[in-house]
Amino acid sequence: METMSLVDNPTDETTNQNAPKKVVIETWGCQMNVADSETMLEMLRSRNYEITESLDDADLVLLNTCHIREKATHKVISRLGRLREITSAKSKPTTIAVAGCVAQAEGKKLLKQAPNIDILFGPGKISELPQLLDEHKKSGQQVLSIGFANKNTSETQSSQETPESASILEPVGTKTAIHGKTEISRYVNIAQGCNNFCTFCVVPFTRGREISRSKEDILQECSSMLQQGAKEITLLGQNVNSYGLDLLGINSNDFHPDDGGPFVDLLAAVASLDGLDRLRFTTSNPHDFTRPLAQLFAAQPKLGRYIHLPVQCGNNEVLAAMKRKVTVESYLERVNWLRDVDPEFAISTDLIVGFPGETEEQFEGTLELMKAVGYSFVFAFKYSPRKGTAAARFRQQIPEEVKSQRLAKLNELQDQMTMASNQKEIGRHRQVLVHYESKKDPGHYYGRTEQFRLVKIPSGRDIIGHLVEVDIIDANKTALLGRLL
Repeated sequence: METMSLVDNPTDETTNQNAPKKVVIETWGCQMNVADSETMLEMLRSRNYEITESLDDADLVLLNTCHIREKATHKVISRLGRLREITSAKSKPTTIAVAGCVAQAEGKKLLKQAPNIDILFGPGKISELPQLLDEHKKSGQQVLSIGFANKNTSETQSSQETPESASILEPVGTKTAIHGKTEISRYVNIAQGCNNFCTFCVVPFTRGREISRSKEDILQECSSMLQQGAKEITLLGQNVNSYGLDLLGINSNDFHPDDGGPFVDLLAAVASLDGLDRLRFTTSNPHDFTRPLAQLFAAQPKLGRYIHLPVQCGNNEVLAAMKRKVTVESYLERVNWLRDVDPEFAISTDLIVGFPGETEEQFEGTLELMKAVGYSFVFAFKYSPRKGTAAARFRQQIPEEVKSQRLAKLNELQDQMTMASNQKEIGRHRQVLVHYESKKDPGHYYGRTEQFRLVKIPSGRDIIGHLVEVDIIDANKTALLGRLL
């Protein structure tokens, strides 16, 4: 959870001339939530809101929540309890709004558990935020808006009524970077929802089925960000590889690995925009990862030499139980496509330990896969049962202490591998896009190499936003140390 801050606070001429209202936005979870928070702030700016970090000053507190891990609801309720204590002692009233995946998953139940919530809405209802604020102000009652809009009609449906429902992404126009990524590096949502229904994952129930934004809207938003000074753009989706298939009426299961498809076309179009130095994307489902996508890395240097390619496990039986639609062998084939482009191609992944029924031998398969791929870093988690998912009903749930032991063993191996790969960078010459200056250590700047490795660079001049050439002179597990050339 982090609190956002903004430097400039312009007001919209269409708003009233009263003093600007203040909003605190706290964001949990993935990059898509960060991008959603930017969208909501842009809407609030048009209503004469400006960002603040002070709860004492806030007229509105907006919690943008994540439901991917166990006990997410408990964390939200705990935060709401603390907010109740703070806001009750204030002289002016504060509106509390809860957005995101916890809001979608818990709905009316959460409103009953936390009566200090004034407005609650899911990811599919972000565009309704201004209307929800007006409705609450008029009625003084709790306001709820969840569910997903059918992509073919304007009819709103509950997420529990049909698996065919989906969230619609609204064009957002010009957004202001407020959190997570700096102004040099920006996020753009290209699609919402997921059709895969992996047995451990709650995303299809909290964000709906896949709906892609139009290519024109995406290019317009990217161009606007580049005109504002961005140098790097990261395209976001629950499964970016299947972008645009819904627009063409194509089922992702019918998509052949040798096909290019809409996502490759979109990447090529964004990469051609003036002012762009780096283009990245996440998250990639290996099931939909195609050979032409791997080949695009060779043809388009702005894509760099890094990808996040979640596998979750290194055993085929467990992968089948997860409904990942990929085997260890097909996953390694895709890794080889990338390493054919560059033997040093950097790859990261997501891994789950302690999935129901996972044996010690099957867990060892995950460790072997880690060694075979040589990941730069991993995001590793203990399996967490999510209400409504198939795996939550599986027998043979793994004891928590076993999960903890496996996670510790996995992290120890990855720490060794990350340290070894970073040490190999010493003596290398790398090109770095500089993102920001250290607040704690002025005169030291941070950026990323083509392989997405973090580099600290001492400099006597401002190099933010520049592609600079450095020699790597030292390394630890977290970052490299570069000498500016």
